[in-house]
Amino acid sequence: MKIEKLVIYGFGKHQDREIILDPELSIIYGTNEAGKTTIQQFIIQTLFGYPSKNQNLRRYEPKNGGKYGGQLHIVDPDFGRVIIERVKGKSAGDVTLYFEDGSGGSETDLKMILRDYDRASFESVFSFSIHELQGLENMNEEELSRTLLASGTTGMDAIARMESRLEKEMAVVFKKSGRNPEINLRVDELKLLDNDLKEYRRRIELYEPYVARVREIESRLDEMGDEEAELDGALKAAERWLQARPLLEKRQALELEASTLQATAFPPDGRRRMDRLSDRLSEATAKIGSLEQQYNRTADQPETPKRIEELEGLLAKESGWHRLSSELSNKQQEIGKIADEQGRLLSLVGMDLEQALRADVSLNNEERLLSFVEQADQEEEEQRYHSRKVAEEKTKLEEASKELKFFLSGEPSEKERKEAEEWLAAAPKLAEAKAAGQLQGSSNPKNLMYILMGLGVLGFLIGIFQENYPLAVISVLAAIAGAWMAFKGRKTETLPAEYQQVLAAYGGRETELNALIDKLAQYDRKLDSLLDNLEATKRQIATLAQAPQGQGAKEAYREFLQELGINPETGRKTVVELFGALREIQALQTASERLSRDIAKHTAEAEEWLAEASAACNRVLAQDGLYEAIRAEFSARKDHNASVAKSLAQKRELQAELAQAQSLALQIEQEQGALLQDAGALNLEQFYSLCDGWERLQEIGKQQAFLAAQLDSLGDVDEMNGDSTADGGIESLEDKLGALKKERHALLAEKADKLQAAKTLLSDGEYEEKLQQFEEKKEELAELAMRWSIDKAITAAIRRTMDELKDKKLPAVIGAAQAYFSKLTGNAYSNLEMNPDGFFEAVREDGMRFHIAELSQATKEQAYISLRLSLAVSMRESHAFPVIMDDPFVHFDRRRLQHMINLITELQLNHQFIYFTCHETMKESWPKASIIDVADIGRSVHS
Repeated sequence: MKIEKLVIYGFGKHQDREIILDPELSIIYGTNEAGKTTIQQFIIQTLFGYPSKNQNLRRYEPKNGGKYGGQLHIVDPDFGRVIIERVKGKSAGDVTLYFEDGSGGSETDLKMILRDYDRASFESVFSFSIHELQGLENMNEEELSRTLLASGTTGMDAIARMESRLEKEMAVVFKKSGRNPEINLRVDELKLLDNDLKEYRRRIELYEPYVARVREIESRLDEMGDEEAELDGALKAAERWLQARPLLEKRQALELEASTLQATAFPPDGRRRMDRLSDRLSEATAKIGSLEQQYNRTADQPETPKRIEELEGLLAKESGWHRLSSELSNKQQEIGKIADEQGRLLSLVGMDLEQALRADVSLNNEERLLSFVEQADQEEEEQRYHSRKVAEEKTKLEEASKELKFFLSGEPSEKERKEAEEWLAAAPKLAEAKAAGQLQGSSNPKNLMYILMGLGVLGFLIGIFQENYPLAVISVLAAIAGAWMAFKGRKTETLPAEYQQVLAAYGGRETELNALIDKLAQYDRKLDSLLDNLEATKRQIATLAQAPQGQGAKEAYREFLQELGINPETGRKTVVELFGALREIQALQTASERLSRDIAKHTAEAEEWLAEASAACNRVLAQDGLYEAIRAEFSARKDHNASVAKSLAQKRELQAELAQAQSLALQIEQEQGALLQDAGALNLEQFYSLCDGWERLQEIGKQQAFLAAQLDSLGDVDEMNGDSTADGGIESLEDKLGALKKERHALLAEKADKLQAAKTLLSDGEYEEKLQQFEEKKEELAELAMRWSIDKAITAAIRRTMDELKDKKLPAVIGAAQAYFSKLTGNAYSNLEMNPDGFFEAVREDGMRFHIAELSQATKEQAYISLRLSLAVSMRESHAFPVIMDDPFVHFDRRRLQHMINLITELQLNHQFIYFTCHETMKESWPKASIIDVADIGRSVHS
């Protein structure tokens, strides 16, 4: 893929720019801040999209506004010529592709052209700058080798960055000889807690003597227990005799009472059974009475349901009723508005409705009205014009008379007119007298006289020969003038008397007299003009007075208004409005009649609806709140029907329960009879009497058994010697037991004191807290160890992946890189290899090996560039992108730069290079390259 042209609509500081790129090498030159980086970013962002606002990258939106984005014109071996246009839209911009065949494309097609490459992958292979080369100086050997490895394999830079990040995170968690990592800190904390726990255990050992004394007390208490048991046995034997004596007496009394009772067999559990049957019979009897009362109460409840089908049908049509009511209300409101509007218009036209409806407001009459109005207006305008013209002419006549009167007040005197007439007669004589005086005072030059006569003769001859008669005539006149001058050249001594008189009377007054002549002539002309204007004005007034003035249009207009029923004195503009109002009144009347018909129809439908609802509800309903009443009736009938159904069900249930209760009562009575028969009793009183005797006999038997059991529990009591002996032995035994009890109390008090003292040593709880902290720290240490282990496993997997990339992809790239490296170093180094430890080494021509970190900065940069160019060349078949470089060779000396230029010149035959620089020397170093000065980029206009 090669870029042919950049078309920038608006990107950063560039706007409406067009840049043509060379298919092999283009040098884009510009000073700092000229916008070179902006152009570079325009290429990358147009291909891969604008960065989102949360990314730490500039979007280069136009500072001066305008359209954001532009086009890249590219040529691709698979897709041909394609125009890639990206403009502002979604976050990455809206992209459109234009193919040679006229078809269009989208972001999906662009991904196919870019071979699914993203920006990071593109920049890691096909774009690099001086900043990346300058960073090589501060790297150690491992970082340098990793960077070179990433530059020689696609995807290695991302893997390397991940490995570096994980190693940093692992170093934060654990470092073998570190003190600040988290695992190291947890181990130190566990050691301190373990020491504290040992101290607490040492303090606990102090309470052992107290524990030994407690054991001695417990041993003595056990011995005392044996003694107390022996004494207690003797005491109990004596007490048994005392206890057995009343039992024996009571046994004898019970035997005597049992012999007096006449008891026979009785039904088992007879009393309880009889009580139970009596209770059940009472309950059954009470239930029968209650059920009979409930059944009697339900007899008065209604049993017939009411019909609800008609109401359900009406409720189903409720929306139709509301629609009908709404339409009826709307039409009534509308007809009311029409009536109001008609009233307003009728008051405006000053007629009643019947008169307004009789008026003919057809379009024909409207045209006639407008014609009459126009003719009447024109007639009035002509009359006003005639009156205005007469007034103007009279004003002009009055002004002309005043002006003539004022002008005549300045009329010249008769003396001035006479003097002017005399001057007009004497003026020619004065001119002759002055001419004669001038001739007398001076002679004409002889030379002029001879010249005129000579030229006249010569010109006459030429005119005759050439048949130029005008020239001949002019020449004759010139000769005559010369002869006259010769004749007049003779001097006279005095002027004639007539000339002297004229000169004496008018000499020196020529200007004054000529001014007087002009004044009189101007006055006469002005007077004639004023008189002519005065006469013309009089004639115009007479003409205007005699002109006829018509009234026909106005009379026709008034008659037409009378036909319409409108006052003829109404203004014409108002008449037109009234005509429109009459038409609107008639239109409203038509609408009102239509609405009246609709209202009558809707009213009839509403009345039918209301009649149906009233029939369904069995009562007269009002139109207002109709459906509220229907719903209330429907709800009441539903409740009634539910009550009827419930009442019937309740009656059936009560009947069933009553029959069941009566059957139960009969059964209970039968069971009572059987129980009386078993007991041999005739009635309940006799039954309970027999039951009492039987129960007493059973109780005596139980008491006898209980006494026998008590006597058996006391053992053999016949060995006791008598009451007095038993009483004395008991007192002695009690004294001994009291002494042992006092001793026991003392020992127990001492034991409690010793135990309390021992517990005090452990009562503060610090040991448990320390122990809990110790366990928590152990858990934190286990979590950190698990986290470190996971990162360690990921790092190991990354290293295995890097080893695979080294083994599979790197050899193909490093072969070409070795050749490029040798060319760039002027064959000073023959090879660029990777040693078994994974570090790059440069092999000098003499076989000496150097670690990459041992090389100079420029040589490191040459190695880096060799690998990057080799990788780009190796991807020509799969990803043939242009190589974009931002001043990476500016620090090379002349020799190294020339080697670099030679290599790029060799590679540019198959690859496009775009080189950005701010140094003029770079332009001179590439004389055959296409040089593009950013400052001279031409503008282009794009919509």
